[in-house]
Amino acid sequence: MKTQRFVIVISIVLICTLPISVFALDEAEATVTIEQVKDQPATNEMETTLVWQPGFVANRVYQAAGPVYAIAGGEFDLGHDGMEIACLTSDGSMLQLSPNFLVWEASIRYEGRVPVEAISTRPTIGIGDIHSGYPGGEVVIFNRHPSVVTVVFHDPNAGWSHEVLADNSEMTGNGWGARVGDYDPYRPGDEVFYIYESAMDSSIGMLFSEVAGTWEKKGIYGWESWMEVGMDSAAGDFNWEHTGPEIVITTEMGPTYEIVAPVDVNEGDWPIRTVWDNPVNAGWVTKIADVDPWSPGDEIVYGTRFNNRIMISRQNKDGVHDLQILLIGNATEHPRNMWDIAIGDVLLQSPGLEILGVDSTGSVYLLQRIGETWQGQVIWQDTRPLYAVTVGDFLPHLSGDEILVAGRSGTITLLKPTFRGSLIGNVKPGL
Repeated sequence: MKTQRFVIVISIVLICTLPISVFALDEAEATVTIEQVKDQPATNEMETTLVWQPGFVANRVYQAAGPVYAIAGGEFDLGHDGMEIACLTSDGSMLQLSPNFLVWEASIRYEGRVPVEAISTRPTIGIGDIHSGYPGGEVVIFNRHPSVVTVVFHDPNAGWSHEVLADNSEMTGNGWGARVGDYDPYRPGDEVFYIYESAMDSSIGMLFSEVAGTWEKKGIYGWESWMEVGMDSAAGDFNWEHTGPEIVITTEMGPTYEIVAPVDVNEGDWPIRTVWDNPVNAGWVTKIADVDPWSPGDEIVYGTRFNNRIMISRQNKDGVHDLQILLIGNATEHPRNMWDIAIGDVLLQSPGLEILGVDSTGSVYLLQRIGETWQGQVIWQDTRPLYAVTVGDFLPHLSGDEILVAGRSGTITLLKPTFRGSLIGNVKPGL
């Protein structure tokens, strides 16, 4: 006997025009789909699963002259209340968007030296409190051609300014991005971690910390021995057996490493171990967050380099990481990178955080945890490839987080759900 399980999915998209919008969805639709699942183990009960899937309203908040390669949300302008968005534009400049109730103000805070060549060259932008001499956060930009890491900041006396943190333009090799976070537990505030590909197809990871107005740097990855070329890094508390934070580095050919600070601050070496090694699912972009409320500590979330996947890695009781595929995207042609991922609380009634991803199909993927399983869907699609996604409370007068995406078209689009949450009924764990 085969089980008949009926899944009723109700999706409603309402007309909702924000004051900041240039365009919005202009159709209301309601669909009811009944799917009959036949290949389940025999049982005498019939299940009805009611899943409330919110529609998303798309609003264009800015149109750049060329592609937008990276975006990040944070607080780095004390003259504006709430969060700001830092954007890396095609000419290598940093654009600031300041959300307000009536209008989003746009300002160029840094004019780039050279244009960004391509998304595959790993242009990055990040925000954090990396300098004690300036109030608020600072913005860190990486552009490979030339391989330069630039810090953009607001000086209360001199206004907006910038300084070059690292310049490898005269060296052989390529940079692979600069990330901002709490990488060093012995230092207050945040640090910058810069990955550089040196000769012999190896990699160096440099950690930059500001101390009394001076930048100090130390090599903590590939400094004394050959290491795989790093693609991305993140810092967080994903090893519940270790007093965090830990650093994760995902590499070009598959190995992913965990690095921790030495027990003694005066020791030179930072211990490193392999978290997992899977060339098929080599990572491109990585984040750390507590996306699984039923698992201790944070988890590592990856967007892959070759096969358009979003994956999760969590440490089990034996100290080994279990790797799980959460979603396979729609990209079928090279490059099949999941170009960017983000994590936030978009659906307030859904337990835990949601995971977002974007790729060359222009799709925006949303993953949410339902029971013991992850469910993914495309919530919106651009007509051109998308390169960047970020999540944050950009509109404080609304509850929950909003989503911003950008890419080749130069359009920066705000996505928000018409209903804040998912109403789930009669869901069996594991189904």
